[in-house]
Amino acid sequence: MHFVDRIVKSGFWISILMLSVNMLHGQDAQFSQFYGNPIYLNPALTGSHSGTYRMMSSYRTQWNGAIEQPFTTFSAGGDVKFTIRNKKGSYSGGNDRAAVGLQFFSDRVGLYDYNTNHLSAFGAYHKLLGSHTYLSAGFQMGLGQRGINYEDLTFQDQYNGVDQFNQPTSEALPSNSVGYGDLSIGLHLASQPASDKGYYLGVAFHHFNKPNTSFFDRDLSIGEEFLPFTLDPKLTLHGGFSVRRSPLLAIQPRAIYIKQGQASSTIVGSNLKYNFIDADRVALHLGGWIRATDNLTTFQPTDFIISAAFEQRGLLIGFSYDYHLRKLSGTSLGQNTFEFTISYIGEHENEDRICPEF
Repeated sequence: MHFVDRIVKSGFWISILMLSVNMLHGQDAQFSQFYGNPIYLNPALTGSHSGTYRMMSSYRTQWNGAIEQPFTTFSAGGDVKFTIRNKKGSYSGGNDRAAVGLQFFSDRVGLYDYNTNHLSAFGAYHKLLGSHTYLSAGFQMGLGQRGINYEDLTFQDQYNGVDQFNQPTSEALPSNSVGYGDLSIGLHLASQPASDKGYYLGVAFHHFNKPNTSFFDRDLSIGEEFLPFTLDPKLTLHGGFSVRRSPLLAIQPRAIYIKQGQASSTIVGSNLKYNFIDADRVALHLGGWIRATDNLTTFQPTDFIISAAFEQRGLLIGFSYDYHLRKLSGTSLGQNTFEFTISYIGEHENEDRICPEF
């Protein structure tokens, strides 16, 4: 019956929302193309490109076909890099760098318009340690906002006993919007000891101020028990290396580990980059990855990710597809995820790449 379906769906979605806020204290969205959105991954990667400025955008849609309205995540931003001249000479191409950036991020659950929005400012300093070796430190300062539309929520006390949910509810609903401040920091080390190889390693600590994201009063207590609704700090470790096997082909193994609250995930895999010999700065990127997650009870592979990107003169267009290996509600049909990224790096004044660009 229609009213039974409606209350079941409402209960399912409300359970998901309450679980994410109450049990896990909030989890960040993750991008499969993590180097396609580097400043979201680690603030120290602000300005980690070979030009003077970079513009980038990512769009992710998750669980298409498995639910009525899939989860969608969008980000757009850019950063600018400045050269700081050394007073006592420098290595070849060697000068410190400073960078600033700005990014807007939005994550939405469409069915009830449950959304998270962030506007963040970034800054980073890239210190030259030796020939083509940089140690980078960065920070993020952001303003976050979460909201939900109560109009489409249905509660059990609204059922009229016959066939409709048209009665008023006695639920004490708080304000449907909350704002908070957000702080993150990061470090990154990158080196290219030879023209045909390089390595990089980074660590980031997001939300170290533990922002309160509760829709309820900030001093909410039940009895003598205080109920915190904070966004858990997130630890991110990422790294990899690049080896050129020929003038045209490079192999780029990479790994990333993320832990937030009681949940964690690991992605391992590799990119292959093929440079076209008859074209100027034109390349094809292909990658394969495995994501494994710890969902409080087990640690197991959950996704197989394939990615591809085309690069030409600073413009890079990337696409990835996540095939879910585990089942949701007894079926894996429709649980797959699509992600699209586009970036542009302008004014290529040098060849120092402090981080992989895809």
